[in-house]
Order: sequence, then structure tokens, then C-alpha cells
Amino acid sequence: MSRENGVWLNSQILVGFTEQNGNPWWYRPKLQGPESTIYAGPIPRADVERRIFSWDAERWPVLMQRPDGSVVPITGKFAIVHGETGHEFRIAQANYVIHQYRDWLVNNIDRILGTGDLHIGSAGLLREGAGAFVTVERPENVVSKSGMELRSRLLAATSHDSKLATTYKMVNTIVVCDNTLDYALYDEVGKKHSIRHTMNSELRLPGVREALDLMIESDQDIVKFVDSLADVTVSEAQWQEIVDRLVSIPTNSLPRVKSRLENKRNEIDELWRTDYRCAPWQGSALGVFQVFNTYRFHFAGPSASETPNLEQRFNRNMQSVISNKALLEDRQLLEVISSVAKWN
Repeated sequence: MSRENGVWLNSQILVGFTEQNGNPWWYRPKLQGPESTIYAGPIPRADVERRIFSWDAERWPVLMQRPDGSVVPITGKFAIVHGETGHEFRIAQANYVIHQYRDWLVNNIDRILGTGDLHIGSAGLLREGAGAFVTVERPENVVSKSGMELRSRLLAATSHDSKLATTYKMVNTIVVCDNTLDYALYDEVGKKHSIRHTMNSELRLPGVREALDLMIESDQDIVKFVDSLADVTVSEAQWQEIVDRLVSIPTNSLPRVKSRLENKRNEIDELWRTDYRCAPWQGSALGVFQVFNTYRFHFAGPSASETPNLEQRFNRNMQSVISNKALLEDRQLLEVISSVAKWN
């Protein structure tokens, strides 16, 4: 689900840590060029600067042709263009300040974090270079006391077409295309720091770091939430009651409907007892939460004869998240867990 075509995604988006996270949904070996855009570990900073941020945006004068055929520049207006291709991003006022991608998305992250060793997870160009993003991962995951590993990433994004101020935000989304970027920026909850493309715009480290400190604290809130679920015991009888409430089979169900619901219940129970993503937390509210989220994102959908491919499943899952359908389902799930397990 992207406004970019497959060739662009497979050449202008670099994705790292695929050994842990897998390949992005758009990955097609036949569309990859002579140098792969997929990295098992972090993306080297030099590769980001060489492969996608090797050019600068430039200000070109906007010219007007008079009736007599002479050409004069329009005062106070400039075209912001790709310095190598000449592609026009926008017509800007004189006070518009270009935020070059190397400076604002790579060098400034280095300044913010105070390290020369950036663990870059993804980086890319969008809209023919009019927009760009970089994500930097933590060197290691945050581990809750229940043993669940959580990883957040610092997202930096900006544009040359005024669609986005330069923005720094701590996110959990793995950004690999335009729509995942939109979700991370606008739908994912979290504090952010933005800098507009105006005169005297500059990176003020104390302000950005203060915002990031708050965002890092929000990671601890996530850990507390996960641990609070892990601390709630769910007995076998309570597990069965939760399944009965969330996957009920009406007595007047048609045979095919009853069969489908019974299969769903069996798959959910199998996740609860044996699946590596859920079974480690069996017997707790966290285990219940993992089961229903794992089923939703990896099993739910068409019948077996109509199993979607990875791209279709990703599109459906992203649409679920973006439309808040996933959030509403999570709230319903937590309400049922709370009611059955007497958890607040």
C-alpha cells in the first residue's frame, strides 16, 4: 500500500535489520538493482549518504516572459528543485529555508544522540525526492521484566515541497514506505519536535533533547503496561470464558459459519498453548493479548483457499491500524480481559 511504484521502492528505500524484522512488504528481487537495498543489520551511514542523499536541493529563479519576449525574474519567488535532475518540488517564497537531507536527517540525528555510531534502520526518498526519512534504532531492545523485548526508533523526516516540517519523533512503527511514514508521523501516539522551513530555522539541541527525554520515558510507560498485563493471572477457566466471549458461536449458526468459527477457536487455542509469540506468557493477560493480536495480524482474513499474499496482508493490517479499527479491537479485548480476570 504505497503511492510509490515497485521500482522506486526497491531502489530508493533502504531497509536494515531484516534479519530480525524480515523483508519489507514491497521487496521484489527482480526489481532490485545491482546493489541490494536490503541489509541484514544496520544500514551504514556512508551508504545512506552515497546512495540516496548524494544530491542537494537548490533554489532556482522563477522567470516571467514579458509581452515583448524579454524574460525577467519574479521578485521574491524561487523554485525549489532537485539539484541533479532539475525536478521541481515547489515554488517558494524568498523566506523558505531548504533543509538538506544529509544535514537534517543524518548529521542532526548524530548531534541529537551524541554518537557517531548510528544504527540506521531505514532511510528513503519519496515523491521523486520531495520527501525523505531516516529511522535510527536503539543499540539494544528494551526488555520488560516479563521477558518481552520492545524496540523503539527515532524517526527523522522532512520535505522540499512543504508537505512536512522537519520532524523528530520516537516511534515503534517500522517505516519502509510513504504510508508507514504517514502512520508513524500522524497516527502513532507520541511526542515530537518539529522545525519549520523558515528564516532562522535551526536545530536547538536542548529543546529537541528535552522532547526526546519525554519520549524515552514513554518507552517506560509501554514497559509498565506490558508488565501490568504479565502480572495478571488468567486461569484455564478464565481463558475459555474469554474465548467464548470474543469468538462466540450462536446456536442458530449455519453449518459453514459454525465450522469457520470452530476453526478460529482451534487456531486461537493453538496459539495460546504452543506458539512462540504467545506461549511464553500463557496463563497471563499478556498471553491473551498476544494471542488475539497475533491471530489478527497473521491469521485472520480470507478462507484458506483465498489466502492473501504478504503484500495484501500487510495492506489489510496497515489499513486496520490507520482506520483505528485495530485500536478499537484492542480496547474491546482489554475490556473483556479486565472483566473476566478482574484486572484494572
